[in-house]
Amino acid sequence: MTPTARRDQVRVLELPDGRLAVYDERAEQGHVLSPLCAVVYRLADGTLPLAGLTAAAARVRPEADTASVELALAALDAAGLVEAPPDGA
Repeated sequence: MTPTARRDQVRVLELPDGRLAVYDERAEQGHVLSPLCAVVYRLADGTLPLAGLTAAAARVRPEADTASVELALAALDAAGLVEAPPDGA
C-alpha cells in the first residue's frame, strides 16, 4: 500500500499550530487536520509504503507510529482525501 493524498480540487491552508485546514471543492466540505494527520497528508504522495510513511512522519512528529499513521490514513480516507487505489491493487 502506497497511500496518495488527493490534491485535485482541494485547497489547503496551513495553520500556525501545525494543523491544516483543507477545503474539498468536489464535496464542498471543509476539514481541519490534526498536526499528525497534516504531516501524513503532506507525505502521502504515492511513493512511500506504510513503513516509509511512518518513518518519515516520525521524523517530524516523534509520536508517530504505525498505528497512529494508519488511524490518520483512515481519517483522511473517511474525509475523501485519499485517492482510491487502482483496481487490482
